[in-house]
This record gives sequence, structure tokens and C-alpha cells, in this order.
Amino acid sequence: MAVIEIEVIYDFVCAWCYIAKRTLDRAISLYQKTVPGGRSDIFSVKYRPYYLNYNPHPHSVDKSELIDVRLRDMAPEQHIALFNRMDQIGRSMGILFKAGGKIGSTRDAHRVVYYCQMNEIEKDADAVTTNALVEKIFETYHEREMDISDPDVLRDLAVDAGVSREEMDGWLDASPAVVDEEARKNKDEVKSGVPVFIIQGEHRIDGPGDISEFLEIFSKAREWDAGQ
Repeated sequence: MAVIEIEVIYDFVCAWCYIAKRTLDRAISLYQKTVPGGRSDIFSVKYRPYYLNYNPHPHSVDKSELIDVRLRDMAPEQHIALFNRMDQIGRSMGILFKAGGKIGSTRDAHRVVYYCQMNEIEKDADAVTTNALVEKIFETYHEREMDISDPDVLRDLAVDAGVSREEMDGWLDASPAVVDEEARKNKDEVKSGVPVFIIQGEHRIDGPGDISEFLEIFSKAREWDAGQ
């Protein structure tokens, strides 16, 4: 049995990060189904926060406003080509990207995931709840057009993922300093943007990667683990 450790540096407003999570999930599933003995291997995924800070305002604004500002140097046909490409890739991963809704700070969303993850580590539990929570936050922002900076939205998502409201309220009340410091450190490891995957502390993928790339690294990690 091998233990394959994966660190993911990401932000929720990043569409490529959502695609990358789906790619990673599919790669793990395929590995466990096709590699002899793969079902007994353990995948330990740690999510590491990164603040893209797309929104310079202290309040949430319509995503369409920021899209116009961020892509102001692009011609209209380039806008269309970019969105069509993202839509096509998203659909291939089961994602229906939508441009509506609002964007605020992702700080609280990362705090919730961070404390959920720490809670599972303390209890030596599988990261089922954290993985479900990350997926739900991505879906809520990119597909359901909801504001993930809204504490009430985050509370409902956390409860849906299996977190109690009491735990959730405690996490939102906790100091954000530890998560802010983690995000600052993670910024130093990012070369050109997120997502970034670090596997077994050695193998690195910058960008969403593809399933074959993940499978190749998983196999190398398994061989390395077996040789220890």
C-alpha cells in the first residue's frame, strides 16, 4: 500500500482550478480502477489557500463588471473565443460555467476549508468532508452564480457537506490570521498562477494538468514509496 500526498494551491474564483480539481478526481478514480492494487493506495489531498484578489473593492460586485475590467485589452472576438474555449473544456469535465452572480473576497471560503481540513487531520479522519466542501464551493460560485463571500451561503454549503452549524460558526469566528499567513507563504511558491499541484513533495504540475500526467506521477510516487 502506498500513500500518495498531494498539495493543491488554488483559489475558488479560478475557473482553471475548478477544472483541475475535476481532473485530479478523475485521475485518482482511474488509477484506483486500473492499477493493480491501486484501490489499497491512499491519496492524501491537502488544499492550500491562495488569494487571487480579483475584486479590489471591500464589497461584492457583479462578476461581469470585473470581467470587463480584467479583459479590457482583449478584442470582442478574443472575449468570445476565450469563453467558448472555457465552456467547451468545462463541459468535457461536467462543468457548466456561468458568468452571472457576484464576486467578493474568497478569504472566508478558504478559512472554512482550512479549518475543516485541520479538523479531519486532528481526528485522523478521511478528507471526505473537505473534498465535498471544496467541490460545493466551486460549483456554487461557477455554476450556481452565488456569492461565496456570503457567510450564510458558506454555512449552508458546509452543512450540506456534513459540517455542523456549531463547528461552522466557530470557524468563521476564529482569527483569519493563520489562513492569511498560509496564503502569503503559498504565494511565494506560485510561479505564474494557480492551480499548482505538488505530489510527494517532489513532483510539480503548474496549471490544470491532464489525467495522463497525473497517472504518470502517481505511478512514480508509488514506485518511490515501495522502494523505501
